[in-house]
Amino acid sequence: MNRRDFITAFASLPLICSPWSGPIFASTDAAQKLLVLIYLKGGNDAYNTFVPHTNGKYKKLRPTLALRGEDLIQVTDTHGFHPSLKALMPAWGASEVALVQGIGQQEITNQHYRDLEMQFTGASLNEYLDTGWITRALLKNPQPALQLDAIAFDDLDIREADPMGPFRGQKLRVVQMQHPSEWLAQHRIIGTKHVATRPAEAAEKNFIQQDAVTLKTRFPTDAFGDALKATVQLAAAGIAPPVIHITLNALDGDQHHAFDTHWAQLKYHGTALARLATGIAALRTGMIEIGRWNETLVATYDEFGRSPKENIDNGTHHGWASAQFIVGGRVKGGLHGEALPVVDVFSLDGPPPVIDYRQLHTTIIENWWGGSANGVFDRRFKPLDLLKA
Repeated sequence: MNRRDFITAFASLPLICSPWSGPIFASTDAAQKLLVLIYLKGGNDAYNTFVPHTNGKYKKLRPTLALRGEDLIQVTDTHGFHPSLKALMPAWGASEVALVQGIGQQEITNQHYRDLEMQFTGASLNEYLDTGWITRALLKNPQPALQLDAIAFDDLDIREADPMGPFRGQKLRVVQMQHPSEWLAQHRIIGTKHVATRPAEAAEKNFIQQDAVTLKTRFPTDAFGDALKATVQLAAAGIAPPVIHITLNALDGDQHHAFDTHWAQLKYHGTALARLATGIAALRTGMIEIGRWNETLVATYDEFGRSPKENIDNGTHHGWASAQFIVGGRVKGGLHGEALPVVDVFSLDGPPPVIDYRQLHTTIIENWWGGSANGVFDRRFKPLDLLKA
């Protein structure tokens, strides 16, 4: 019996876990690399995340939204982080946070549905794919797993036929749970509001964590914090799948009150960034507590960035290139790529990316999972130098 068959043989059995004293019911393989994808729903504003505060155009194009240099977390002579990212700074100081600047899709429509569809599938503008990029990556490069290939917490995809985002295709064992608090309350899938792929039907009934792992780490008391706490508990119990996807949306469920900042941006954006930073910081502390930080990679993503020019509603419309956080014990911390130029454009759009987002995906496939991205996308993309050996 080979390793894959051995692991699959347990797929119909319930998983029983006791309070933390080391991995329970987990082979060495099952405790390998974990990818945590965090979707910044709506498209984050990179210009007010990593702020070019000395740039005269930035201040001119954003008369009400421009942040002052003295209020920022200074990083370089010209740029600083939004002050709401303070909780992430210990990890930044430990060189465990990479900011990938100027990343995005080479072609976009500036419409959420199509641009997010391309983000989910790894497609080019005129390419329509029925499988997600992670689906193709894991089919080509199977990762050690017990009952599930992925868990998604909170919103994922609006499609009714196959609402699985980067896991589209009904070929992986994936469960999406709308409310992570329901999982934390009972540690079983049955009884939660969820959607499962056809291959996950056995796990849907049998994936159970009998006893919650007790953690010293404190997590935010919102849906995002619940999802991160669940992630650490699953990892501690040795039953985390290779991928956990978490959507960070506004507390009231309206993406315009988080990252989709079309209006009143100063009211909402800082709060969203603070939740992101506080949550990732708690995830880091929790993974260090259970000894799994070096096996954890966190990557944020969105469908597009925001325009460098504010609009008449004191917000920002859809842009193009963005900046993403990559966090983990094996991350080469610091600035990667090129800082977004501040260009005077119509309030919709912005400068094109210098890094194709599929380079990041290729980095995950090849440098994190140790596989091959050949054939996953329509052409070959060079991995980014983001990870330590």
